[in-house]
Amino acid sequence: MEPILTLGPLSVTPYSLMMLCGAAAGILIAARNRRIRPALPGMVICALVFAHLFWALFNMEETETPLMQFVQFWRGGYTLYGAVFGALLAAWAAAGRLKVRLAEITDAAAPGAAAAILLGRLGEYFSGAGYGSIVEEGSPCFFPLAYITYQEEEYIEWSYAVWAWEAAAALVMLCVLLHVGRRARQGEATAVFLTLLGTTQILLEQFRQDDYVVTFNSFVRFSQVAAVVTLVILLLLLIRRHHPGALRAGLSALTFVLAALTVVFAEFAFDKPAFDLWMRLGIGLSAVSAAAMLRAFRGREGILPGGVLLLLAAILLLLHCLGKWESEVLLLYMIIASSVSVMGMTLYMNMGCEHPEEACL
Repeated sequence: MEPILTLGPLSVTPYSLMMLCGAAAGILIAARNRRIRPALPGMVICALVFAHLFWALFNMEETETPLMQFVQFWRGGYTLYGAVFGALLAAWAAAGRLKVRLAEITDAAAPGAAAAILLGRLGEYFSGAGYGSIVEEGSPCFFPLAYITYQEEEYIEWSYAVWAWEAAAALVMLCVLLHVGRRARQGEATAVFLTLLGTTQILLEQFRQDDYVVTFNSFVRFSQVAAVVTLVILLLLLIRRHHPGALRAGLSALTFVLAALTVVFAEFAFDKPAFDLWMRLGIGLSAVSAAAMLRAFRGREGILPGGVLLLLAAILLLLHCLGKWESEVLLLYMIIASSVSVMGMTLYMNMGCEHPEEACL
């Protein structure tokens, strides 16, 4: 990636410029709430510091220490959930100093964070990150499904444009948050942001094949694990805050766990068919539990969506068991997407307040 401007060891690249624009857009959107403006500079700085710190910890070279990797920030390398953790930490520190609730700061910052993620994802086009596997010959090749990653004379190589999919997800997230913010109770925008971010990351991170993916090992990806942990914590906070009752809380926890395990089993099933049985059990059990949860939360209104959910799960289960689907990989992605949707639905069911005057977080 050719730099636009070079100042000693520092290089201003198109990607870094997009990141800068993303941070500026995030600040401008969040600054609509005057009460939390003093917290924004610290949140941006902590987001960048922890994003790079987490990357340095998971990308240690044998010849360098984590400290050297971290200090040499001009070499790039950032993790999305490192940025989220840093921003939340700074918001928590600022809440006491400004004498405002943490949820007020995070609610105001949520749409800005979505805007920053959107521009950052678009910037990945220039950095050579965010691409998926090579499109097989004969498969459709067009943007935004795929884009050209290599070209020499008459030979053209297309790869799946995961960066564009993640940018589209961030755009949807931004639109939802701007709409929710007009009528949301305190904390709701934060819960919506973390839910949408976590569920989309679990699915889309699986498609990435670039060298910038941060992993615990060759298979487990940091972003996916961080997303699941974040969603679990969010679910526990929502249950603790709203007291939905033992039955609803139990069904919510059970549904979330079963759906999360189904995602894990589906990912292992890509390379290890021995996990097929566990994945099939997970599909059925999570669908049954989700249908029961809908009935518990929505009463008679939950019967129809619960029945549709069971039908869709039965179709996916039947297709996988019969092995008649033309693309096994596409079917597994559909199973992951359906399970992630169930996780999001579980959080949404617990997001409403029992009493309008109560805050959501």
